[in-house]
Amino acid sequence: MKRSWLTALVLAPLACRAGGDGRPSDGGTVVDSVLPMEVMLARFRDGLPRPTTLHGDSDSRDALVREVITALEASDTAAFERLAVDRGEWAWLYFPGNVLSRSPYELPPGLAWFQLQEANRQGVFRALREFGGRRLDYRGYRCNPEPTTEGANRLWIGCTVTIGRDSTPPVPIRLFSAILERGDRFLILSYANDF
Repeated sequence: MKRSWLTALVLAPLACRAGGDGRPSDGGTVVDSVLPMEVMLARFRDGLPRPTTLHGDSDSRDALVREVITALEASDTAAFERLAVDRGEWAWLYFPGNVLSRSPYELPPGLAWFQLQEANRQGVFRALREFGGRRLDYRGYRCNPEPTTEGANRLWIGCTVTIGRDSTPPVPIRLFSAILERGDRFLILSYANDF
């Protein structure tokens, strides 16, 4: 059964007992970084459907950012999850082409996914605490002019969203850290923020 990342992270202490492949260990924190990346990735993918494209309806960065703003105004945590890369997409479409999967880093997929989800959870909760449930004065967004390309993936980073709330003047803030573009679809890769 697929669990949501927000729900799964409530059980975060259990994840600390997982090995580098995302499977439970016999106790303590164990990271099997001595295993080849192919083995760790195969174990992490076990039971995950293999997507061919990103899910979701956002066919532009503009549409995706507007959906994030709408989710924020509605305090819709399910929408935040729907607008983000899921575990299967991350395992099959994103992580294999990312620098963290290659030497000298070779971060175990289970650990990398856990770190991303923890950053996402904290970012969403922070955004909801600061802006959730309020009418926002959205003025636009800006990302770095050129994406980072990793195979078929394009990462848009350095994004700031200009918003105001409660009659305060709109200011640029980093509401999320990265947008993943693949084919004609866009999803949030990371909700990590720093406001």
